[in-house]
Amino acid sequence: MPKVSIIAPAYNAENFIQRYIDSVLAFEHKDIQLILVNDASKDKTHEIIESNREKIKNAGIEFDYINLEENKGQANALNVALKHVTGEYLSWQDVDDIFYPNCLSRCLEVLKQNPECKIVFSKALIVDENRNYDKEQPKYIPEKEFVHKDLLKDYIIGKNVIWGPMRFVETKALFDVLQDKSIYISTGGQNAQLLFPMVYKYKCIYIDEILSEYIVIKSSHSHCVSARRYRKARFKTFINTIYRINMPFYQKAYYILLVLCEFTVLLFK
Repeated sequence: MPKVSIIAPAYNAENFIQRYIDSVLAFEHKDIQLILVNDASKDKTHEIIESNREKIKNAGIEFDYINLEENKGQANALNVALKHVTGEYLSWQDVDDIFYPNCLSRCLEVLKQNPECKIVFSKALIVDENRNYDKEQPKYIPEKEFVHKDLLKDYIIGKNVIWGPMRFVETKALFDVLQDKSIYISTGGQNAQLLFPMVYKYKCIYIDEILSEYIVIKSSHSHCVSARRYRKARFKTFINTIYRINMPFYQKAYYILLVLCEFTVLLFK
């Protein structure tokens, strides 16, 4: 079986880190490299992770635990973790979301059936912190039917957010488009930095099945910072990311113009 590397940054995650580790142990696909990065948490995240070390080892999972001494944010944690990836495939996950046991095996199956694709994502159910949702009108990511045209443009203009918790790529393809196996250090837009260059160069495929749950946590970073500050951080990240993508100048100018237009409108809201 191919090895799947999983990157999971954690900061002050004592309320859900055990649930996340248990979900990794329950994955149907067993050839896993788990790269857990504790971003200098001030709670009991480190102690909980250490208490699971033997359990993870006994499950046959390759475990790389990186306990950072200084909190520098998720982008830095991802950069640190990317240097440790050895799997043929890669998934980066938020430890506060829910991942179903078949999520890795299903993504692998679909990519093997579609070798021209290098990225796969799936439907995610949106729930609150208690995993409650409106059963009559549940909300999903993506929120509507997915059409693979210009995903880079769609994400910039907010047409359809498609990248939920289950992000799964071929490692070789990602490192082919990611300069120095690193992203721009920012306070927002980390997923965009990893996926923008991928969707520009490679085909992706969508699994119309719920393989994860996106949990809306009111105390998360994106909900705590002001909307204006968060948009400004994403604006800088989007511009920097597009600038770094290897594409013709006219295309680069087009996408940067889209970002400028979209965020100019948002900043005045």
